[in-house]
Order: sequence, then structure tokens, then C-alpha cells
Amino acid sequence: MKVINSKQKNNTMHLEIEASLETINESFNKTFKEMAKLAKIPGFRKGKVPRHIFEQHYGKEILVQDSVNEAVNTSYQLAINELKLEVVDYPKNLKIDDYKENQPIKFTCEVDVKPKIKAEKYKGVKVTTEPSGIDESLVETQINQLRESQATYEPVERETKEEDLLKVNVKASINGESFSRWTKNNVGVCIGTSIFSKEFDNELINKKANTPVSFSVPYAADYHLKDVAGKKVDFEVEITEIKEKTLAELTDELVQKTSKFKTVTELKENIKTSLEDQQKNQRNEKLKQEIMEQIIEKNKIDLPEGMVKLEVEQDERYFENQLKQAGSTLEGYLSMIKQTKEDYTAELSKNAEKRIKSQLILESITEIEKIEATEDDIMNEIKRLRPELDSDDKVKKEMEKINQEGLKKMVAQQKTIDFLIDQAKITEKKK
Repeated sequence: MKVINSKQKNNTMHLEIEASLETINESFNKTFKEMAKLAKIPGFRKGKVPRHIFEQHYGKEILVQDSVNEAVNTSYQLAINELKLEVVDYPKNLKIDDYKENQPIKFTCEVDVKPKIKAEKYKGVKVTTEPSGIDESLVETQINQLRESQATYEPVERETKEEDLLKVNVKASINGESFSRWTKNNVGVCIGTSIFSKEFDNELINKKANTPVSFSVPYAADYHLKDVAGKKVDFEVEITEIKEKTLAELTDELVQKTSKFKTVTELKENIKTSLEDQQKNQRNEKLKQEIMEQIIEKNKIDLPEGMVKLEVEQDERYFENQLKQAGSTLEGYLSMIKQTKEDYTAELSKNAEKRIKSQLILESITEIEKIEATEDDIMNEIKRLRPELDSDDKVKKEMEKINQEGLKKMVAQQKTIDFLIDQAKITEKKK
């Protein structure tokens, strides 16, 4: 292979390449072996016919097109490696000279390459953030969730109220016809969280046991259960039992029973620390987004169309696979959110552009500031991702198995993000 000419204009590389005679011959041999597996020639088993017999029977021309394409593709890849190009799309405007026996083949093409940028104006970015500190009510909310999980229910003789657990007999009908799915006896209903609806639950508040109640509930057109969506359901309900919820008392014994901690104080401290970590991560993620948006505005970056297109195609495939696993389709999803395919693709394209520009800027800053991931950085990241690796020896063994270059790049870029946050001029909003 020989690169006759290479010229870059903006983010497009124009290439003129010559496929060597050696590469062409290798391509002919490869094409012949593949075709020989299917060839039916009297006196020879498939795949065993000599090449000269094959060519006498079918003609050499049958090998030319596939062989030339193979030689061009091989030579193109060699040229890309030789020139150390970071291509971001498939080659286009490919023109191949006519094949002449025992002669090299010349061809030309264009290919989009990764933009090379030098990030500017990335220090001292002005951003605002929410005030730090955890509201004690958030700790109490989690404590109450624990108490809720261990709550007990005891029978009572009074009118019903919110959060009571009821045992009911239900008759449901739509337009006078019984709706069997909801017509059941001894159904458990927790007022406020039942399967029927909030309106259904409200009808059962301030009611006595063993007194039939009749009412109707209209269901919205977008209700998740299609059988009742957009319809009015008539109910006849008899409450046969009322139980009152009592939250579990918060004691050291409850904490020991439901967690790895020994005291209420330890549990509360752990919850607060966990909430502080969550707040810090959310704060840093928001800061990163705001900082990157401002840096993108300050750095003009022209992206090759093919680079964005490939990113969008990958996003589409990923999302469609997720929908498929959930038993849905893209068409169904778009119909549900009332969005056109064009608007959906435009949104993907906008997000892809922002993501690519952010990546290019981070790579540039990482290089400019000479930010690197040390071995300790890599080990700490593995420990974070794999907390079950409880010794340095286990972590080092894991390091030998993984793609360290990929992890190094990821950790270095995270350090770059931390660097940008440290360099930013952050103003905290007033409480």
C-alpha cells in the first residue's frame, strides 16, 4: 500500500491511495477460497478445486469485483493506520480506477476525521449552586420509611381513616355489566395506596364496617388499565374489617434487626452521611453540566456531520433495544409522548452534538493541563466500583484483567472535571 496524496480540509481528509500488487493477489486468493467452497465442478469436492480449473470453468472475471473491493478496503485501513487518523465515519466519494491485471490499483476517497481542538477560556467559569447542608427532615423521612416497613396493623372498631388497612368485598361494573377483574371478596385495601385509584380510596374514608357503600369513579383516558380507561366504573363495597397502622418504635433493637448498625445514633449518622454524599454527587453533576455548557459556548467547534450521525444512530439502536426488552416499540413510545420521529431525531442530534463537544473539550483540557491517572487513582476507582475486593492484592489482580487504558482515560477525565470545578467561581444561593 502507498499513500500517494493526503490533504485535509476542515475535518475531511482527502486520500489518494495505491493498493499494491501483493495486496491485490492476496485478495484474489481470499476471494477464490470463499467462492471455491460453493463451486460445483465435476470431479472436485467443494473447496478442493484448483484455482486454474476454477477460472477455466467460471472465468477470472467472477473474482475481480470482490477481490478489488477487498484490496481497496485493506489498503484503506493500512493508510488510516499509517497516517494515524482518527476517523469518525465511513469513507465517502470512493472512486476506484479500472482493474488491470498484474498492476496496482489506485483509488481516491474522503473521510471525516476527529476534530483537533485547543480548549480556551475554561478557568474561572462563573456558576451558582444550591446551598449545601442536609435538612434534618430528609433524615427523618428515611427513618420513618424504616418504621413503616416494620409497622403493625391491629383491628379497631371505629370509622375508617387514611392509611387504615381494610378487608373489603368489591363488586365492580361498567355500563351495568360486571367487571370481573375487580369483583372480588376479601380484598386488602390500604387507604391511600390501593390499586383502584385515589378517588376510590377517598370514598372509603369515614365509613363503618359491615355497611355497604355505593359510588362511581371516572377513569382518565390515559389510565394504565385499558379495560377501564376513559370509562366510569360503578362500585359496591362492603368493609368487613378495619385495621389501624402503628409505626414501629425507633429503638436500638429495631436498628439492629433491620440494619448493620447497633444504635439509633449510628443509623442516623450513616443516613446523614449518605445523603451528604448524594447531595455532593448531584451538585457536582449539575456544576459539570453548567460549566461545560459555558465552555462549549466559548469554544467554536465544527463537527463533521458523519460524526454526529453515527452517534445518533448508536443512541437510537440502544434506546430501541431498551424498548424492545420492555415489550414496546419506538413508534409506540413516540405515540405515547406525542412526539414526531423528526422531533425525536432532532433532539437526539442536539444531545449528541453537546456530548461530543464536551468530550472533545475534556480531552483537550486533560492534555493541556497534563492531567493523568496514576496507579493509585486506578486502584481507588476499582475499589469504588468493586467494594467486595477487600485487599490491594485482589485489586491488582483485577487490574490485570481489565482494559486499563480505557479506565485510565475515564479516571483522567473525571480528574479534569474535578479540576474545572475547583477552578470555577462558584456562588452558593442563599437559603
